[in-house]
Amino acid sequence: MDTDERLTVAQLFPVVRQSMNNFSAALPARERPAVCGDTFCTGLALFLALLAEANEVMNLTSDADPGHVLTTHVRDSLAPLLVGLEAPRSLLDIGTGGGFPAVPLALAWPGTAVTMSESIGKKARFLEILVRNVPLPRGRVVHGRVEDRTNALPERAFDMITARGLAHIATVLQYALPFLASDGRLVLWKGERDLAELKDPPFVAALHRVHCTATVLDYALLGVERNSKLVILQVTPALGGRSSRRNGS
Repeated sequence: MDTDERLTVAQLFPVVRQSMNNFSAALPARERPAVCGDTFCTGLALFLALLAEANEVMNLTSDADPGHVLTTHVRDSLAPLLVGLEAPRSLLDIGTGGGFPAVPLALAWPGTAVTMSESIGKKARFLEILVRNVPLPRGRVVHGRVEDRTNALPERAFDMITARGLAHIATVLQYALPFLASDGRLVLWKGERDLAELKDPPFVAALHRVHCTATVLDYALLGVERNSKLVILQVTPALGGRSSRRNGS
């Protein structure tokens, strides 16, 4: 998007409002106010404006056009609301990149403490700008890889961990386990082809070993033609001990 063509926050607000009103029709009734209110729509308009500006100097998304981002990324990030997941007390998003799914979820769940983990320095700095300027008062950015023991992430502290378009299911589970609360859940955005991993015998055995169950929830987005899935890996209070793994494995 050229600088001269960039929309202002005031211009983006009605675009966001219309998109969220359309999207909310597919939500459970209790979730609709969360994405239709002035606070959510203003925050999302600010986010889209900052994303378009930053995308001119770094590759945050292949297309920062607000209409495309709303349809393809924002609505997809809000899939947990579509399937009726309740807001957690604390959420860790692994590999947040340009802000998805963490920023839309932080706006929709203002009572949730949202930590965004990002290994690329310039993207982490952009997320810090978002936290300050959207603003996201309960947002926090951690620059580093989750598998690095020096990342300053608290163990067993997160009721929900999310990852969108990141690595194999088994790999993300391995990364997430040390940080999940004893009854926490890992929420992964996956496609149809990824589900074969859930039937892989070594992975099934690993789930049993860490007292974890897998659920697949389908969701549909208006105007998006693909088989969309949320894979929910739920741990139980029986989970004990830190997952043993090598850094970077």
